[in-house]
Amino acid sequence: MTSAIIHIGSYSNDAEPETNGVTPIPSPTKETLSTCLATNTDTPPLDSLHLHIYAHELASHYDPLALASLVSSLAPGGTLSLHVSSQRPPSSVDWSVVATSFLLAGLKAESERRDERGGRVFVARKAVHGENAAAPIDLGASKVTLSLDDDDDDDHLIDEDELLLQAGVLAPPASSGAAPKSNDDCGGRKPCDDCTCGRAEREEKKEAHSHKSACGNCAKGDAFRCAGCPYLGLPAFKEGEEHLVLKLRDDV
Repeated sequence: MTSAIIHIGSYSNDAEPETNGVTPIPSPTKETLSTCLATNTDTPPLDSLHLHIYAHELASHYDPLALASLVSSLAPGGTLSLHVSSQRPPSSVDWSVVATSFLLAGLKAESERRDERGGRVFVARKAVHGENAAAPIDLGASKVTLSLDDDDDDDHLIDEDELLLQAGVLAPPASSGAAPKSNDDCGGRKPCDDCTCGRAEREEKKEAHSHKSACGNCAKGDAFRCAGCPYLGLPAFKEGEEHLVLKLRDDV
């Protein structure tokens, strides 16, 4: 089995003399941790990797992001152990940085052991190829066909208002204004200037028949009309053309 030992910061062999014949690799600063293994060993992949550091240097010399570079030299299924020793009485140490480094490096934490002096040993394992592989998804059972034919777009449209009316959510639109007096497009008002429904023609005929001359002089002009003649002030006209005169008066 191949293994490597890294001493981080000021950690020395005196604190951990038993190295099983493996020469420790120094990493005196936080910046050298990610490259110390690549420049000092040429026997990857490793079955085990052991990191040693003092507890009071964990925040200043241990780089959580650098651990991912070291794990690349570890064989699948290999173990990594982080030995945090304490030379002084235990003080406030942020141990969460260790769990964060394992997570960023893709390691699975296995155990954590404490000693009587306040130190800890963290052990994690590198995943075997395919261990965390996702199961394949069979998409053959459901296939979606997209049509680029614009002519079929309207065939699948749904009227949202109609659905709401059927569900009773949307009330029918209220009628605005008064109901038309007759079945025409003018809506109860006077005929439109460009009336096409026939209402203007019907009202002209109705008004023409409502004014029948009693003296027979209405069409001759004001000189021959009675004092109460409805055509006073209008020009003379031919019999039967009263609607033309009325229309002229409306335009004025």
